[in-house]
Amino acid sequence: MKVSLWGGDTSQLGDPAPKASYAGVLRVEPVSTSFQQAISGILVTLAGYAIALPVIAWLVLGATWVLRGRPGTFVEYRTDALRFEYLEGMFASHLAIGSVIILTMFVVRYVHHIHPRWLCSVQPGFRWRYAVICGLIAIVGLNGVYWISNLGHPPIWNPDQDFVWWALVILLTAPLQAAGEEFLFRGYLLQAAGAVGRSPWLAVAISAAVFTALHGTQNLPLMVDRFGFGLLAGALVVVTGGLEAAVAVHAVNNVFAFGYAAAAGGIAQARTVEVSTWATTGWNLLSYCLVALVAWFVGRRMRVATRTPGLDSGRALR
Repeated sequence: MKVSLWGGDTSQLGDPAPKASYAGVLRVEPVSTSFQQAISGILVTLAGYAIALPVIAWLVLGATWVLRGRPGTFVEYRTDALRFEYLEGMFASHLAIGSVIILTMFVVRYVHHIHPRWLCSVQPGFRWRYAVICGLIAIVGLNGVYWISNLGHPPIWNPDQDFVWWALVILLTAPLQAAGEEFLFRGYLLQAAGAVGRSPWLAVAISAAVFTALHGTQNLPLMVDRFGFGLLAGALVVVTGGLEAAVAVHAVNNVFAFGYAAAAGGIAQARTVEVSTWATTGWNLLSYCLVALVAWFVGRRMRVATRTPGLDSGRALR
């Protein structure tokens, strides 16, 4: 008997169908079973998301409120912290969102009865070497386009006195937050949508729409920006067979977005941004497209798996 870290006998876990795309990993026959599992899994995920995020944030901020000597009421402190007026607010928020990784793996394991490694990629598992390379591509591509778009506008250097601590929290937790969102939107929701429909591109569109909607109030250019990112990240997941490139690009984007904001002394404004311009959206989408194309090209050169193994690979279906 093989026992996994997630508990239970892993020999009872099924494998995806052979030669399935990433979007088809959770699809089983009959279709009614896929539908029931997908609906159940989405409900469990949304319930867990709604419960875990505020609870984790409450626990972390409760502890830091006491350590700070109880400044004001806890409700006022928590509100200000989650606006990133205190650096522990970013820590608590990002830790809470990062916990979604565990939540989505739990749902894949116990609702769909598939090993959680298939949520990472069709190889299966998380392909760290490819992720690191995509991160380097994103650092060059996203920042290159950003600096070109801001020629003639020198960067603002007006950091708070706690800038070093902000930078440390950003480096440690922004990648975790980005990974949590990718495992939820481009990971589980994309696979759940793909388990019901036959088109991976419809699943990509659905996950991008939900990703955009859950970002709250936003004007049209910002909505297009986020929806475009969701589409490109989802497409990248499908054509590379895993979450690695999307996680890396999202993590780099968030680290530098928060980093530039912290350097300018506007971290709280970056947290609550609701308005963008068409020019900014255009430059952002250009950078996303360029990075996605290079990441896809590198994935092809590395021959990353884009389909689950066939029956002749030695992996038997159970």
